[in-house]
Amino acid sequence: MSFTAAVCVFTLAAFQAPLLSYALRFSDLHTVEGWVQILSLQVLQFCLFAALVGILATIALWLMKTVVAVLFIVNAVALYFMLTYGIEIDRTMVGNILNTDQRETAELLHVSLLPYVLFLGIIPAVVVLAIKVQAPKRIWRLALALGAIGVLAAWSIVTSFTMLWYDRHASRMGSKILPWSYVVNVARHFNRVAMDNREQVLLPDAYFVTAPSAPKDVVVLVIGEAARADRFSALGYARETNPFTARYDLAVFPAGLACSTNTISSTACILTHEGRHASARTVFEPLPNYLKRQGIATIFRSNNSGPPPIDVDLYQNRADILEACAAAPCPEGGSDALLNWQLGDLIEQAQSARVFVTLHQTGSHGPAYYSKYPKEFEYFTPVCDTVQVSRCSQEALDNAYDNTIRYTDSLIADLIAQLDALSDVNAALIYVSDHGQSLGENGFYLHGAPNAIAPKAQREVPFFVWMSEGFAQARNLTPQSILRQETHPHDFPFHSVMGAFGLRSEIYKPEFDIFNNYEQ
Repeated sequence: MSFTAAVCVFTLAAFQAPLLSYALRFSDLHTVEGWVQILSLQVLQFCLFAALVGILATIALWLMKTVVAVLFIVNAVALYFMLTYGIEIDRTMVGNILNTDQRETAELLHVSLLPYVLFLGIIPAVVVLAIKVQAPKRIWRLALALGAIGVLAAWSIVTSFTMLWYDRHASRMGSKILPWSYVVNVARHFNRVAMDNREQVLLPDAYFVTAPSAPKDVVVLVIGEAARADRFSALGYARETNPFTARYDLAVFPAGLACSTNTISSTACILTHEGRHASARTVFEPLPNYLKRQGIATIFRSNNSGPPPIDVDLYQNRADILEACAAAPCPEGGSDALLNWQLGDLIEQAQSARVFVTLHQTGSHGPAYYSKYPKEFEYFTPVCDTVQVSRCSQEALDNAYDNTIRYTDSLIADLIAQLDALSDVNAALIYVSDHGQSLGENGFYLHGAPNAIAPKAQREVPFFVWMSEGFAQARNLTPQSILRQETHPHDFPFHSVMGAFGLRSEIYKPEFDIFNNYEQ
């Protein structure tokens, strides 16, 4: 009993700062109800953890101690990231964490994590494992667990007048309660993964209503990462972040809302005919797979993670491209320049009159913004050169982030130059970001906030298009003629790519085809 009380009290004392910080903003401590709301959070956490300890102790004491020790360490790591980056550990964030590759994980690690892990995780875990617990018979251990649940139920009935407050803030507080935020949401995440791994549903066969407008028609879809619309000078930002593409006649659409604030969900939206109505677990085949089945040559290059299952003619990730260019001058490090490397040659080698290319950038993924561009692209200075972005000045953080946007702009300009240099090719390039990024506004950093409370910096994304002269003339289009008053950045790509190739099927939506000259 005393052991259970001790670990529950320690959990309350050590790991509820994010929860209390949020709850105190919405509780009026000048009233009895406000105090009851905060006290109820303590009762909830104490009873839930006591019930868990009791159930595990009923099975075996060694199991109970091991689980408690592990939870302390994981809680310490979670607390660090919640306090440092203002994140919330909901199902979306768990998916982001589990799909973060080794390179991105390394960028998040910092020496300041060590005190959290050592003093709130490892040392308490060692104490838990070393202490000798004199436990009553199993029936009493089970009684402890049931008693904790009973106390919580009784308290909930007595304080039922606070239920509306809990209902209003449940999702936000649930993502801040350790360890339950990650325990529950890990289970929810793997349930979604199981759904994702179901066999893909093939889309209806399509047909071409037009022949290729040149010996080779090419469409390149560039999926940016964490590029917020309000940092593009092409969209009115005061800083010159788009100097490289400024020489080209682009169709720059008004900023539009991403369907989500995480890469997995947003990439699924971009690559499916469902668009914003798609869930991250959509079972319909994605755009590259669909086009390949229609005889279009498909190339997918990725410097990121999180795409749906891809079946294309040529798939290359960062390691594949580095291996391919080992004998030739390679772009620096793991920058997105890898995606551009000899792309024109791949297009020319494609054995089809229609070629579709998807490039999935690492873009402006944080918090190590300073590492996303070569040193010569450090245009705005000084820069935040640490992953502890909350400790940087706002100026330095903005500079580092804006440099990533400027570097992406240079890569888009390079892609356009490569496409424009190809002979006997009519080409179009579509750029859209998967989601935006928070840079400290209202305490938010990075991305992944639930849509209901996500700031517009995480939702508003750029969408722009370049068309070669031959592509535009063949379709009687101009950059101005394809612009829309309202932008649906994650609805447009699937149907616009179909339209660019003259492809039709029952799932084609002309209203989302920017290349379609229909009556608007």
